[in-house]
Amino acid sequence: MTGAAKTILVTGFTPFPGAPVNPTEQLMRRLSKRLGKHQSGVEFIFEVLPTTWAGRQEVTSKLREELRPDAIVHFGVDGTRRTLNVETRAVNRATRIRTDADGKSPTRPELAPGNERARSATLPARALLEAAKTAGVPSSLSTNAGTYLCNATLWDTLGSGVPSIFIHVPSLPKGRQDMRPSYPAIEEAAVRLLKETARRLR
Repeated sequence: MTGAAKTILVTGFTPFPGAPVNPTEQLMRRLSKRLGKHQSGVEFIFEVLPTTWAGRQEVTSKLREELRPDAIVHFGVDGTRRTLNVETRAVNRATRIRTDADGKSPTRPELAPGNERARSATLPARALLEAAKTAGVPSSLSTNAGTYLCNATLWDTLGSGVPSIFIHVPSLPKGRQDMRPSYPAIEEAAVRLLKETARRLR
């Protein structure tokens, strides 16, 4: 490879109402140990984002501006999911019913003024999905990232022009009868997905 090393920003979230344990917070700590800072000529930077509407500008936008990554992979948890979902679209909507970790709601029902209704993910969703599946984790493509901060984060990042995608993981299983994937399985799927992202940036 010639030129400067590529950089991939990888993010998870803190807990929020309804998700007192956010597996993506642990995922950021574990992935930094498993992948290290460099992987085949690509530098990974792992960050945990606050699950707040104010954090969109105060933290997430600043990270993009300061790090200037070549790609961003966001991870978030959705307790309604039973599988890993590769989100292929963000919509210009924001729920005002669910509060964030600070107990606050967005000030308006859309993320941005204007007529733009949706933005498509700009990293190869199908290839990343297939990489995740090799870990044995049930996974699928999704066009519904919700209307909470996961969707808002993907919307903002796509608007910045940085190649991006969002990965929703399910909550951790509760008991032996719960068929949701275990944390180690989700972690392995994330490792393989990120290695594929790095391979495609080289």
